[in-house]
Amino acid sequence: MAKANTHLTHLEELVLTQGPAGYDMAKAFLLELLETLKGNTNSRVQTSVKWDGAPAMFAGVNPENGKFFVGTKSIFNKIPKINYTEEDIIKNHGHAPGLVDKLTKGLKYLPSLGIDKILQGDFMFDDEMLETVEIDGEPHYRFKPNTIVYAVPVNSQLGQEIGKSKFGIVFHTTYDSLDGGASFGADISGLKSVPGVWYDDAFFTDDTGTVTLTDDEEERVRELVNQSDAINSDINYDDLPSDLLNIYINSEIKSGKFLDNPEESFQGFLDWYSSRIQKKIDNLKSQKGKTRATENARQVMQLMSNKKSDIVNLFKVSRLLFEAKNIFIQKYNNAVYNTKHFVDDGSGDLVVTNPEGYVAVDHAGNGVKFVDRLEFSRANFAIDKGDKFTGQVNETEIEDEDDDPVVDSDFSKTVAVVPGAFKPPHNGHLDMVRKYAAIADEVMVLISRPTKAGRKLPNGREITAEDSLKIWKLLAIDLPNVDISISTHASPINAAYEYVGEEGPLKTGDKVILGCSAKDCDWKRWTGAEKYIKDGVELLTPKGTAVTPMQRKDDIPFSATDFRNALGNPNNRDEIAEFVGEENVDNVLKILGLEGKVDEIATAGGVGGSVGSVQGGSISVPLGSGSGETKKKTAKKKRKPIVMKDEDLAIANEVLRLIKERGILR
Repeated sequence: MAKANTHLTHLEELVLTQGPAGYDMAKAFLLELLETLKGNTNSRVQTSVKWDGAPAMFAGVNPENGKFFVGTKSIFNKIPKINYTEEDIIKNHGHAPGLVDKLTKGLKYLPSLGIDKILQGDFMFDDEMLETVEIDGEPHYRFKPNTIVYAVPVNSQLGQEIGKSKFGIVFHTTYDSLDGGASFGADISGLKSVPGVWYDDAFFTDDTGTVTLTDDEEERVRELVNQSDAINSDINYDDLPSDLLNIYINSEIKSGKFLDNPEESFQGFLDWYSSRIQKKIDNLKSQKGKTRATENARQVMQLMSNKKSDIVNLFKVSRLLFEAKNIFIQKYNNAVYNTKHFVDDGSGDLVVTNPEGYVAVDHAGNGVKFVDRLEFSRANFAIDKGDKFTGQVNETEIEDEDDDPVVDSDFSKTVAVVPGAFKPPHNGHLDMVRKYAAIADEVMVLISRPTKAGRKLPNGREITAEDSLKIWKLLAIDLPNVDISISTHASPINAAYEYVGEEGPLKTGDKVILGCSAKDCDWKRWTGAEKYIKDGVELLTPKGTAVTPMQRKDDIPFSATDFRNALGNPNNRDEIAEFVGEENVDNVLKILGLEGKVDEIATAGGVGGSVGSVQGGSISVPLGSGSGETKKKTAKKKRKPIVMKDEDLAIANEVLRLIKERGILR
């Protein structure tokens, strides 16, 4: 199944999202754009204008059956919502009347264009949305599909085309099939001109020849690239909290800044993180939990401080790329456009603005955003999302950004998903979660619920999912960004796939980590996981995000089996404490119903005489021994003695069970 064209990254964000490879890509885009604006026809980069339309609409012929369809990004769902008829649209999207209206019109008007592949575009207007307004004494057609208000002179060629149209769309991405990948850019040269339908591609055209760089501007771009080259070579990208840095940078943008002073921004980042984590700590109920969470936060802050040089340099590189990018944006903004662009300042007044931004597209169809983040992105933060569709279509009806795969990553977060049976949880599990909590915004621990016989303690008691949940909450009390829940799935893998899939809570622009160990190629369990990830969510490579497991003393791996065996003798506190911490032993025993068993087991051997003898390091338990009398029922069973190694920590509970069977304890 193909993946929707889900994510456009700001040029200067590439160093945060992709590290050294991201820097190389950003640099390549800048240098290729230099060639483009110098008129070099061999340049491998084209530029398209970001039209601020909504909803995103897919249209074309399904190669599997030859039928024309329309749809949203849900055509890429595991169970695709492909609309061949009006009935399909109502069935698939009836919960959103505004979306039904737009898709129905798309199904009516778009087949006549002769689309032979699958195109993705942004819906811009229909005849019901067009208004005529006076701007500077001249009549204009006005329409507002999303945040930007577009205005076109009625008497212009474009205005005349729009005035005659009942449906308008801008195409920007091409798919060969529902199973093929996406490439930015749409060739509309072969589409038919049809009365009542206005369409365009998003590629930038400089009809006036005004978008060229001066020698000074070219020199400035190259100077900025050279400076960033020198700084980037000193950055160690390992263990950088890139996702947190990205979120912090967006908080600066909200206040009208963008890494103006990297040193000050670093301190601002620490203050921001401290405030962020303190709010979570304050929500903890117990003082013990708050103390542990505070210590954990202190350790994270120390790690960040240790990486100060790399973080400051990363800020410097991002700022330099930002400045170089803005030189190109200003050039493109100076072009003469057939449409005028406005935003509502919140009072109903329209304020002149530039296009939403631009997308640079390389020869391979990769795209990167060129957006003035201190103008448009900040405006997007400030404008109430609910106002976007005032007078047009209610936001909830067309699902807004959730229905538009190409969105800003301004509100994205990184979520680590750690699934397992956890029968029971122990410090090895906790260490993995703690490591993910340090690099992700949120960690979701999913406890699977086996449908067959579950894992049992040596005394025969099954460890339930509810037991695991209680123990997890005990262990992770100091991790405020960790959430734990019980899944309905028996398989941990399926539990994770449900969470990260189309029906899960992740949002477009989020990134997801699938938890695994770096040992024994454990990450391979997630082979093929990308096909289960919700469209618009980025899967960080399991191999690259796998964590090194913590070992027990003497380099013994943590094992739930060993922990269960240790729990067979609650009197062995030292080993149990190694699995859950001394401070948690009593609570864990209580959760598992083992509280009070210590004295009972410790004295069981003295009841009714000798229970067994130690011979050569083994414990032999004759089942007929006990009170000295052998009951007939017992004799009929003719059970052989059970022999266990003395290192088998389950022996005490087994002895107790056998004694009870023989009637010694009643």
